[in-house]
Amino acid sequence: MRSIKSQETLSCPNGCEPFEADHWTFVNAGQDPDLKDAVLGGELNLCRCPHCGEFFYGDIDFIYLDEQSSLLVFVFSDKNRKNKGDLLEKMRRDYAQLKDTLFKQLNLDFGPMCVFGLEELKEVVETEQKRTDESEAIAAAAAALGMKIARLKPEWARERGFPLYTAAGADETAVSYAGSARKVLESGLKSPLLKHFAEKMEGGGANAPEVL
Repeated sequence: MRSIKSQETLSCPNGCEPFEADHWTFVNAGQDPDLKDAVLGGELNLCRCPHCGEFFYGDIDFIYLDEQSSLLVFVFSDKNRKNKGDLLEKMRRDYAQLKDTLFKQLNLDFGPMCVFGLEELKEVVETEQKRTDESEAIAAAAAALGMKIARLKPEWARERGFPLYTAAGADETAVSYAGSARKVLESGLKSPLLKHFAEKMEGGGANAPEVL
């Protein structure tokens, strides 16, 4: 599905007369990679007051989706950070509704997260792009060894600093997954994410990884 733009009434921080401006309310980075570039360049939803020429970001929430990175982000205005608890609850309610409407055709297998302001979104996108690139290198290395690939549950992996993909274990135990990860690392792949995953899976009492 395509990204969505709407026209909003914005107020200049210098107190100028409000004006109408286009604003992205839903960004699908996979369909519109130029908008992902705009996020990384700090330019998405950057407005210019027609009266005084001031550049600023409108206090309008939007949603950012990047399926390749298993990333769905609700972006709230930085001014509303003090209301984080209420906004997290709103995000959960909105996501439940959107799964049956806007996102129905996407069959998303990962949940949402929230940030405040474009700078926080930029940091998340940069981090997840690195995770995606490294994860794809892990999958390629495992495949080259003739090993099956397992996709870890995105939210679970992100919270623990793990890759999105790893070599599947011989069984479902943590130690088995650790052994498979070690084989990939021993092939010469330099992957901090996979090394961290292997170390945690080797730890005493480690639970089996959550896979899709």
